[in-house]
Amino acid sequence: MTEYYPSERNYRNTLAFQRSPFDPDLYLTIHDFHFAIWKMGKGYEEPIFRSSPTNGAHNTCGAFSPTRPGVVYIGKTNGIDIWDFIDQSHKASMSLSNISSPITYITFRDDPQKDQDDQVLAFGEKNDGTIFIYRVPPNLRNL
Repeated sequence: MTEYYPSERNYRNTLAFQRSPFDPDLYLTIHDFHFAIWKMGKGYEEPIFRSSPTNGAHNTCGAFSPTRPGVVYIGKTNGIDIWDFIDQSHKASMSLSNISSPITYITFRDDPQKDQDDQVLAFGEKNDGTIFIYRVPPNLRNL
């Protein structure tokens, strides 16, 4: 069986690629000036969502929320945009900006012993070692 991976019909690289933790058929791709969500199989050849072009900063990385379906974190050269598709889909619901270095890495603490009422997001620039810790608010981690 041949694996099919999403591709944009342009000549820009895919900067990040991640499978949804809630639906194994959903994928997130990050590109310089937009991101897309894809549904694999069933004849889909285009993304089911494609963001509008990013203004003022390039996208660098991205991640699905591990606890709330419909929330996507997009790292940029000047911060993070948080998209909550349950709230709205035409723009980011929240932005963490005025960050001194480009965000090139996003990860969530994976600690099964930790209380589920507390979620921590770590992001930063892995080449310079800059790291930021963000306590995710309840509206972005709970259903």
